[in-house]
Amino acid sequence: MSVYLPLKGVRVLEFCWIWAGPFLGQFLADLGAEVIKVEWYKRFDPYRTRGVETMRDQVSPERWREMSPSFHSLNRNKVGLTVNLKDPEGVALIKRLAGKTDLLIENWTGGTLDALGLSVAALKEANPRLVVASVSAFGPRSRLEGMRSYGLVTSALSGGESLIQDHGELAGSPTFVISDPNAAVYGLFASIAALRQARAMGSGVAVSVSQLEAMCAVLGNADDRATADDGLQGIFLSRDGGFVALTRPAHYMAGIKDLGPWCASQDADAIVAAVRAAGGYAERLLSLQETPDAEPFRDLEVHLPAIHPVSGPEDLVAAPWRIDGRRPPLRKNAPTLGEGNEYVLGQVLGMRSDEIRGLVERAIV
Repeated sequence: MSVYLPLKGVRVLEFCWIWAGPFLGQFLADLGAEVIKVEWYKRFDPYRTRGVETMRDQVSPERWREMSPSFHSLNRNKVGLTVNLKDPEGVALIKRLAGKTDLLIENWTGGTLDALGLSVAALKEANPRLVVASVSAFGPRSRLEGMRSYGLVTSALSGGESLIQDHGELAGSPTFVISDPNAAVYGLFASIAALRQARAMGSGVAVSVSQLEAMCAVLGNADDRATADDGLQGIFLSRDGGFVALTRPAHYMAGIKDLGPWCASQDADAIVAAVRAAGGYAERLLSLQETPDAEPFRDLEVHLPAIHPVSGPEDLVAAPWRIDGRRPPLRKNAPTLGEGNEYVLGQVLGMRSDEIRGLVERAIV
């Protein structure tokens, strides 16, 4: 039985790094699109070293930048292309490639592509049917448009971080904020909708997603809901040092007026059993280290086994959907720098071997 890949035949150019943009690219690649990730040897995606920063002086630079499991998961099923975008010849090469592309995605600071000579107008001149999707921190026409930012900043500005409280006090921020993956999901459905229109109407459009606005859309009236639910649900510390997320039944639990002190006097498993017995819902919070072997995930095949050519065997986080009962497969590992140059330049653009060698010699690719 073959796997259904609904975006097979769609070509995507990815100018993205860190999390939000590459995650959008991962979704598209998992759905079957050919995603060509564009980097340069001196300006590669910083996530190539995510989690292996301390190994910088222990291995060669060429090996170090290919070892990150985070990068491998976010960029699986993609093709890698290296292009020097600071050289006019490199920019011209991208315009040629845009002429054979359906969708271009980017998550750089607002105005970066324009400064490189790859504005939406320039790209549309190369391909009137091209869809250009930008996932930036603040979106266009904002006074903050040119501000550089990571997800934690947009999450904080949206007010989302203020909801992480302990007895009414700010408890701090999680290491991984929701802003980046949330923006990737909004970017996905906007991009697919724009692709459908471009194919139906024969002309592409520019799509922009603001991470800040996407966070605000998710939060909605979060403060109002929190007030209405006060005393009905929450995450509480147990006596044995664990945390339990619970929603107790609307009629409350007999004899318990304040969940905090009660949970602090009980072990986590006892809290879960008591709340469930009363008709509520409760689960002990799991750490990231616990999840691979946790009971709820044992039969779900949440990991994709992979063997990376540099770092060896590893498990990647699988796509959270199934089509006809099957998850998207791992069709290829995340690209090493320049891995797909011969394919993209030779097969997609039809360049001769001597032309490609010339680009390499002039440090264009």
